[in-house]
Amino acid sequence: MTLQELLTASLQQLDRGTDAQTLENWRDKLTRYLNDAVLDLSAMLKPRRTDNALLRDGKIDLSALPRRCVKVLTLTRGARRFPFYYGAGTDLIHVPAVSDGEIAVCYRYLPEPMRADTDEPDLPEMFDVDGAIILYAVGRERAAGDAASIGAARGCFELYQLAKRNLFAHAGEAEAYRFENRY
Repeated sequence: MTLQELLTASLQQLDRGTDAQTLENWRDKLTRYLNDAVLDLSAMLKPRRTDNALLRDGKIDLSALPRRCVKVLTLTRGARRFPFYYGAGTDLIHVPAVSDGEIAVCYRYLPEPMRADTDEPDLPEMFDVDGAIILYAVGRERAAGDAASIGAARGCFELYQLAKRNLFAHAGEAEAYRFENRY
């Protein structure tokens, strides 16, 4: 779902109108809540991607990757994996005894926040997170209300945690599910 669709669904759950004026009034607050939900889910799902980077003088600059790198998992060129270690700065990794050129970097990343109406949550598509994100945003808004709405907020957060646990059963590192003979 796009940010516009997530905002509309959240407003419908809150029993608010979805006209242009109401949407504009709630946009900043609900967008912040939706982005907080994406960050919370990313801490559990640990999203990963593989991009090519330039290896120059035995170093790779991680700031050149399209997403903000949290942790480098593997470096490969073709079918061959290479050892690496972090340098003095957190944006550089050293790859000893490998020739310069393109190298595939598999890494965990922080998702980009949603800003434009057409932006979608920057999480892997194999996880259906839209419902959980909406529950989180609705729960946050209801938690700021009166005593009667606190119970509804608690219900939203419990459903959110349940959805999160169900997602976690399908998440994991690829290396955790395979045997590899290295000898």
